[in-house]
Amino acid sequence: MAVSASKNYAITRANIIEAALRKIGVFDQNESVSGNDTAGADLALNLMVKEWAARGADLFLRQEVTMFLQPQTKKYTMGTSGDAEASTTIVETTLSAAEASGQTVISVTSSTGMTAADRVGIKMDDDSIHWTTIVSVDSSTQITITTATDDDAASGNNVYTYTTKADRPQKLLYAFRRDVNDFDTEVNIIGENEYQRQSNKDAEGPPTEVWYRPTLDTGQLHVWPVDGGAVYDKLILITQTIPDDFDTAANNPEFPIEWGNTLIWGLAAELGPEYGIPDKEIKRNFTIAELKLAELLSYDVENADVQFVMGEER
Repeated sequence: MAVSASKNYAITRANIIEAALRKIGVFDQNESVSGNDTAGADLALNLMVKEWAARGADLFLRQEVTMFLQPQTKKYTMGTSGDAEASTTIVETTLSAAEASGQTVISVTSSTGMTAADRVGIKMDDDSIHWTTIVSVDSSTQITITTATDDDAASGNNVYTYTTKADRPQKLLYAFRRDVNDFDTEVNIIGENEYQRQSNKDAEGPPTEVWYRPTLDTGQLHVWPVDGGAVYDKLILITQTIPDDFDTAANNPEFPIEWGNTLIWGLAAELGPEYGIPDKEIKRNFTIAELKLAELLSYDVENADVQFVMGEER
């Protein structure tokens, strides 16, 4: 059987727009889509996929984010402009020698994976993490940092680096605290009412609860109790993000390829009213689009058992 043996078929923003316009009869293969038509369709497409994420198209938009804790800190702002030190890709090593306060040249066990301008966090002896940036990677066992250490750090203390901050989460799905031995313990995700009812929000101890409040530019993560810093350096957050923007004609959708036809029909339905096609056709297109969306939403879900737990009365 002469199959291709390839599984890399992909579509672009241009493919989606052209196919959607063909569905509503305003474009054919012998025409070029005008700049105005492209701009209008691009607006509709970007808004549509953001709405789909809110409707549950999120399985492939989930990320595992490592967020680092600081002692006596109860609120972190998340996102590329936030104050939380958080990323989806972390490099971990240790100090290969003790470092006194005021040092900028740091000895590490390995600098593999580190580059200039990366964020770097060095665990201090007071249990805080000293965050700054890497000026240069001098050798396989030495880096230079921008801001000098503000406390002593023993040999063997952890060193963390990352290049890119995690995006602002749309939603927090699961949370775990990870100890120095990389053992995870689940942390409860609670609502605002439960968090505000905690009488002592500065209580120290291993985090057992988090409340996440998404705001327009960043997200606010409230942690309770606040970590003392000796055992737990980080939280592992399973988050939902929004799909990447379609910025150019060559951009691929941040959706698996099985969503290709659904994207086309969804955009066709959105564009129909803008081109004055008959109401009957608009209704038909929306019906097809919704059926296709429902099928994919029911398909792209976790293959896991659902458990029902009786809650206690308060």
